[in-house]
Amino acid sequence: MKAAGAGEVPEIVVTPTRFPTELGRVGSSVSVLTGEDIARREAQFALDVLSSLPGLATQQLGPPGTSSSVRLRGQGPEGTLLLIDGIEVSDPAQAQTQFDFSQLLLGSVDRIEVLRGSQSVLYGGDAVGGVVNILTERGRGAPHGALFAEAGSFGTLTGGGRIAGGLGADRIGYSAYAQYLVSDGFSAADTDLPGNDEADGYENSSFGGRLDAVLTDGALLKLAGRFAEGTASFDACGGAFCDDPDRGEHFVQIAGRAALELTALEGALTGEVGIGHAGTEHEGFDDEARGALYRGARTKIDGHATWLPHPDHAILLGAETELEAAETDLDPDGSDIRIDGYYALYQGTFGGILTLSAGGRIDDHETFGSFSTHRFTLALHPLPGMKIHASQSTGFRAPSLFELFGACCGDPNFGNPALDPEESRSVDAGVEQTLWSGRARLDLTWFRITTRNEIIFDGTVFGDPSPNYVNVPGRTRSEGIEASADLRLTGALDLRLAYTVNEVTADDGRRLQNRPRHVGSANLNAELWEGRGNVNLTLSYFADTLDTDFSTFPAREVKLEDPLLLSLAARLALRPGVEAYLRAGNLLDADYQTEFGYGTAGPSASLGLRLTL
Repeated sequence: MKAAGAGEVPEIVVTPTRFPTELGRVGSSVSVLTGEDIARREAQFALDVLSSLPGLATQQLGPPGTSSSVRLRGQGPEGTLLLIDGIEVSDPAQAQTQFDFSQLLLGSVDRIEVLRGSQSVLYGGDAVGGVVNILTERGRGAPHGALFAEAGSFGTLTGGGRIAGGLGADRIGYSAYAQYLVSDGFSAADTDLPGNDEADGYENSSFGGRLDAVLTDGALLKLAGRFAEGTASFDACGGAFCDDPDRGEHFVQIAGRAALELTALEGALTGEVGIGHAGTEHEGFDDEARGALYRGARTKIDGHATWLPHPDHAILLGAETELEAAETDLDPDGSDIRIDGYYALYQGTFGGILTLSAGGRIDDHETFGSFSTHRFTLALHPLPGMKIHASQSTGFRAPSLFELFGACCGDPNFGNPALDPEESRSVDAGVEQTLWSGRARLDLTWFRITTRNEIIFDGTVFGDPSPNYVNVPGRTRSEGIEASADLRLTGALDLRLAYTVNEVTADDGRRLQNRPRHVGSANLNAELWEGRGNVNLTLSYFADTLDTDFSTFPAREVKLEDPLLLSLAARLALRPGVEAYLRAGNLLDADYQTEFGYGTAGPSASLGLRLTL
């Protein structure tokens, strides 16, 4: 994300308020990755571009296709709400109603907005850590697109294409993508430990698209959908002698949404009603024998309206009803829960320098009854180029279906019907400064999220009659500082820096595991030969992560390695419409784990060819 220069059009974001808002008026903490930012990385997976943002940590249990997650501000993966073109895609059949980022190829992703801090007022209980909002390209203009193919380390081959454009003076916009990836992979269980020599492969076929059609001058029909299907191999566990050459799963993900956007009063009144559905299926296998089967589905009907009585004031009203369902082969009848939500938000700008917002929400949960949340934000511009921003909000997360009723691994008490809901309070405050005629933007933000009754997985009671999901007694606190800088060094050279220090502790002072205390990155991009070439370097670091080693008895707490990772992406135009590109990872050959016992890739590289249309 480049800093805005003098005279440039202010950047507009949607995620913080659900209606278009100038970024300078937003009091919440938000980061944006544009289509240009994403293209420069030459990445295949969304996880690879998200990892460089402040306040965000990623985790993957082995090679591509193994379980992957995103944590915002020290919250669990279940506290990150993922939207793709307005579709909530988290899986109710997953242990904690989260999305597995390992299956998310970038496809035609055009923009990513990440909103940090509890956002339950606008997005419900699964957004206690924040929201990742992924938007694919809206088709406009003449048909354009690309075809690509690449080959790389670990026997990885991938190819695909995308196309977009507009019809009838852009009254109809379309975009679509398709991608196939296959890889021999490497061992999910760390090869540095004995008995882990077999590679775990992966195959993914994904396609999707969107259609935006102007029905009348005040009505826009929006359709979006995605599909992913494939096979992922993994090992029995993380640690020594965990290789399982025949273990894996077949997965299917399908999601879609239809919405009607209405505009009246010369744009002063807008509204949208929509229905979305996301479904997943995971069927395990081991030595060709059928394994566990998990199915999850989420259907949501929602609507909201925004009224601008004045250009500096906006009122938002919304309502939604959502049905979550999950079933397994151990519970073929399954279980389902309905949640209804009603919310309102006011935002006003005063004197051109102060923007305040206040919002509230009431949710009616079928099992846990009614609960309310709120959010307040402030954005103040006391001096030219300076923004003071702050927010305070509350969150409420009901236990997932699996946390309540899940059965796994022959243990009927895996879930815990006696769980209490999580309640959280989030606060942050920071200052942003724009310098050098907009060529630099610096931000420093303090944050704290306090959670009561946080739900965690307790692996120490695995196999005994005690439930595996428990509430942490008292409160947990996640507190830290986020620092970021976006610098336009020259017309062709950009530098982006991000650093987060984050301490997550329980009431007794004990640090929670799998939350790195330090996460940082530096991204340098150089445009060469008047745009005919590009080089992108990323240096990333995470440190002081605690985990548990279950290979000893009793299990012991361990500290993971603190790696320094260097990656490279480069592009060169061979002729008009023909590009060669290179991607290389872990160039410093760091030996590390993101969870104890699970492997990570050594130095790797891929070379590809792209034809642009």
